[in-house]
Amino acid sequence: MNEVKKGLDAVSGITSEDLGEVKQRVLTGKQRQKKRNPIPAAVTALVAAAILFFAFNVLQDGFSTADDEKYEVNELIYDFMLRTESAGNEAEASDEMRQTVLQSMLQIDALIDYAKTLGYTEDMEAIDETVAEQRDAFYADLEKEVEEKKNDILQAQTDAFGITYDEYFNVLLTWTARAERASNWLVRHSQEESITRGEAIRLFQNKNERAISEFMEQKSIPPFDLSVKYDELEGTVAAIEGDQVLVTQGFVEDAPSKKEKLLLKGLASRFVIDDMSEELVPGMEIRVVYDALAYPVGTQGNPIVYEKVMDWERIESPDSKYLPNSDEGLSEADIETAFEMCVRALTDYYKAVWNGSDIDLNMFVTNENLKQYMQKKVQSQSDKYAHFNNKVKNIEISEAWEVEFTDDADGGFLYLHLPVAINKYQGGYGEPTEFLVRNENGKLVIVDWYTGAKDSYDFIVRGENETIDDPDIWNDREWVKKFTNITD
Repeated sequence: MNEVKKGLDAVSGITSEDLGEVKQRVLTGKQRQKKRNPIPAAVTALVAAAILFFAFNVLQDGFSTADDEKYEVNELIYDFMLRTESAGNEAEASDEMRQTVLQSMLQIDALIDYAKTLGYTEDMEAIDETVAEQRDAFYADLEKEVEEKKNDILQAQTDAFGITYDEYFNVLLTWTARAERASNWLVRHSQEESITRGEAIRLFQNKNERAISEFMEQKSIPPFDLSVKYDELEGTVAAIEGDQVLVTQGFVEDAPSKKEKLLLKGLASRFVIDDMSEELVPGMEIRVVYDALAYPVGTQGNPIVYEKVMDWERIESPDSKYLPNSDEGLSEADIETAFEMCVRALTDYYKAVWNGSDIDLNMFVTNENLKQYMQKKVQSQSDKYAHFNNKVKNIEISEAWEVEFTDDADGGFLYLHLPVAINKYQGGYGEPTEFLVRNENGKLVIVDWYTGAKDSYDFIVRGENETIDDPDIWNDREWVKKFTNITD
């Protein structure tokens, strides 16, 4: 998960152990290239600590200016965060990246604003004093360097981050201090029925709608719901406590007895699942889709309990096989299993396109030509649609779906026509998909897969109104060669 996305859990979601790890990475230079160390080697540990405060809080949290009388989204901070997140390639930043950066900024601005509505008063004198101490320490240390070295240090900061040290102290560090103080105040003055982070953003957006809209237009940020951030997590159910589910990531051995430690280290998360199914049991691998802003304002440290799970599903093992009803070959008795396989394939496909999830084509396809085509199709459609930040919740198949069994010299095949409705968290659409299914080596597999909706990938690349009745089409070298020439 990247740094800006972590900023959605900022201020409250970091632990002392996490901070120690971040400090070690920064001071040793062991960090991703896009998070270049802003501290030249000549700067002392005192200065390093000051800049580390900036690197940790700003990159994790994100924030912007919020004037008491007239709010404006701070362009300097937005540009800095976008530059950092895009590794210096702001012009190449996706719409989704721009949206995420803005959302993480507004979350902190909303946090400060919400604290004020509850009676919080900013002590700007104390904040300015804190900033002045770090600024004075930095410049005093800088003055010890020869002029050439001093200029190199100043220039390195501008080249790396696009801002000067003066801008860092006067804008960034000041607002970091504001965010930290407001967050600490909210923790000390927790409300019995606190609103969520998303609700705080919604109130803040309603209050400052014009300023935010004008900034989005200025920065070419497509409209989106600022108060919701859908994330996905894959893990193992470690414990079920009432309506809360503890999901671990990468560590499951004796998880219930170690849950507090797992939560502290960020290796587990808690989710509220209202209509929990009896099928949900400890040890199950699941994928959870949740609103990453649906936890109370004023929460600090772990555990955060995410209160709005939109959907969850069991993750099948990569070795899962869709087995035929009989060892004697394919028959109409395999229709139900073939249908289940195709629905799972469609679910994984649409979530790969819209949600950025992984799809294991090996579960459904063995023909390398078809597999290669589907990989290109997924990548093409994901590049086209994933930036809309409107994830797929689930899919539904119309009762009008059709199936037909055809016998042939190779054991026969099933034709399935599935009118699929793709339900997203905001809206949805529908399109028909056709499958051909065979029994290969004791496993049901998809041997052709065609979605013929107008302007779909298949419609454009394979052609419109194709007749799907040849289960061996991906073994036809001439046809595959022609297709490869088109898609390469």
